[in-house]
Amino acid sequence: MKQRHLFIIDPLDGLNFDLDSSLRMARALATRGHRIFFTTIQEISWRSAKGAAWTRSVEATFGPKNLLPDVTTKVMRSLSDFEAIHMRKDPPFDLGYIEATWLLDSVASKVRIYNHPAALRSFNEKVSILMFPGEIRPALVSSDTDEIIEFIGTDCAGDAIVKPLALFGGRGVERLRLGTGHYTAGEAAKLINAMTHDGAEKRMVQPFDERIFGGEVRAFCVGGEPIAWCLKKPAAGEFLANTRAGATLAAYQPTPDEIARVKNVAARLAMEGIAIVGFDLIAGYISEINLTSPRLLLPAGDSAAEKAAYERFAVWVERDAATLR
Repeated sequence: MKQRHLFIIDPLDGLNFDLDSSLRMARALATRGHRIFFTTIQEISWRSAKGAAWTRSVEATFGPKNLLPDVTTKVMRSLSDFEAIHMRKDPPFDLGYIEATWLLDSVASKVRIYNHPAALRSFNEKVSILMFPGEIRPALVSSDTDEIIEFIGTDCAGDAIVKPLALFGGRGVERLRLGTGHYTAGEAAKLINAMTHDGAEKRMVQPFDERIFGGEVRAFCVGGEPIAWCLKKPAAGEFLANTRAGATLAAYQPTPDEIARVKNVAARLAMEGIAIVGFDLIAGYISEINLTSPRLLLPAGDSAAEKAAYERFAVWVERDAATLR
């Protein structure tokens, strides 16, 4: 049966077509005969006279090669008219994002939403790793300066990564080293106070691992199963393994332990409504769980692997979306 899939994304003209996964997901579904629509969170609203939220959206068609689709004029449609809604708005995870999930709640019982709006609100991409202590290295979420400094000294051997909780793509991530030639405790305290806005905001703190210079692994999962792996290699002299920071992508063959670790966590998240998820791993351990708009990253030039991965995504989604109708 032909399905209608709504993608909630950032404006089309601002997407990075070389790396964007949402358009490739949409195209894979379109290739299987489904109808594709695009909207933004700003174009979703809910009137009291309506039983569900509505959106001003465009319908998209893809050519055989061009990733940028042709689109119709915008039309108001009820969210209940779709078989599936893909929440693909990039972070920051701010109030506007949360407001959009409240409106998605209006159809969450009768339309498949990837990922479920309640799960998007409940699971933070940084904090959620703490739910799986056996699959990660030591980590701390805190805004207490003394606790953070103590943790860096005892659990991070004086060398830590400090991350904000609501940003993405390496934004706001800092490496903080204590000791000779680096920060004194007093200097570190001033820096942490600035990062946390004098304790008003929490930060994730994790040990810095030199093996990051060799690359960070990305695993992309659908319905609890990994469908693609790649290695994100930081630019020379850099520790951020984000494409935004200049990282490059390479093919990667996961170890049995990595596969087991990812499948274990992905299956547990799928039961909570997080069906589409990306994992970052450093030295075999999960360092971050991407669930707002995880990218299916693959190295350039392997068209067969890319086609197979997106085909697996589309097949799983069309089967899952059909279960509610």
